[in-house]
Amino acid sequence: MRFGLREATHLLRRAAARGRRAEAEALAEMGQQRAVETLLADPEPIPPPKFGEKRRPKLLIKAWLSGWLTTTTPAAERLVLFWHGHFTSEIKKVKRPELMWRQNETFRKLGYGRFKDLLFAIARDPAMLIYLDNARSKMPHPNENWARELLELFTLGVGHFTEADVKAAAKAFAGWSLTRPKEGEIRFVFRERWADKSAKTFLGKRIRTGEEVLEHLTEHPQTYRFLSRKLLRYYLHPSPEPALVEAGARVLKEGTVRDFLAWLFTREAFYNNRARFALVKAPVEYLIGLYHATGHPLDNRTYPALAAMGQIPFQPPNVKGWEGHLSWLSTGALLTRVNLAALAARARPDLAVFMEGEQPSDLMRPEAQLL
Repeated sequence: MRFGLREATHLLRRAAARGRRAEAEALAEMGQQRAVETLLADPEPIPPPKFGEKRRPKLLIKAWLSGWLTTTTPAAERLVLFWHGHFTSEIKKVKRPELMWRQNETFRKLGYGRFKDLLFAIARDPAMLIYLDNARSKMPHPNENWARELLELFTLGVGHFTEADVKAAAKAFAGWSLTRPKEGEIRFVFRERWADKSAKTFLGKRIRTGEEVLEHLTEHPQTYRFLSRKLLRYYLHPSPEPALVEAGARVLKEGTVRDFLAWLFTREAFYNNRARFALVKAPVEYLIGLYHATGHPLDNRTYPALAAMGQIPFQPPNVKGWEGHLSWLSTGALLTRVNLAALAARARPDLAVFMEGEQPSDLMRPEAQLL
């Protein structure tokens, strides 16, 4: 398969949501295999926010997006954004920015690895345990929020479990809690006196513990179909073909998320006309791509611009995350995008800011909203 500048540009846009023409040219020179390996390199750490006495959510956003703009591994950050929308937590409920940042770092450290390892980590993640109310879940009346979203949004999807499965899982996770703030750093703890140690039926199997629930979910083929479809909608097309979903599910079940992305980025289907410009950039992706291309720094317009475009990191609208795709293109949100592009174009009229050589004025074309 041909891998020239056109293909390298598409790969860079989709994998990293940012790039310049010189970067695309360098990837094209490498050839497809090495270009994919380079983009999927181990994540570079992002410096954490310096909270001090200021524990504002804006510090989280500035730290993450500043890191995404400057890191040598931007593809890892686009994947972090995927996991942030998949395993959703929200700062207004969690209330502790340091826990939200710790979750962000978990996505970065484990995001390319086996889904099983990430799922087990998120099940013990303090921000998630607070957000979905499991930190206080105990018998005889366990909270069902975490159990329900675990099955519906994180693994199997609607139609592949029953209410009895939710109740059994909720019992199994009773006692999965957190240390108290006065005890130092907040961390996972199992409170045995809150737990239900009885045998329960979950997905037709006898289980007792939360670990067994997670084991069964990470062995279930439907988990990987669900995840494959969602990843393909994020990286390939809003309506991925069933055969690709099945093939991707097998890669995920047998290997890692990095294996899945390397598989996808070397498929002809990833580069064909159906896939090109098939996705609408999320507001975060749009801002990162625009600011990186023009050298525009994060400033006091960043937060209100993200709010006007409909995506504030660490503040998703609900547990389902952001709807995405065409929902990003409301009239008000699109106007904000055009105004941002106009500001960037006026600031750097000397730059050919898009990787295929378009001029700054072309930032306001409809295609500028697409991946």
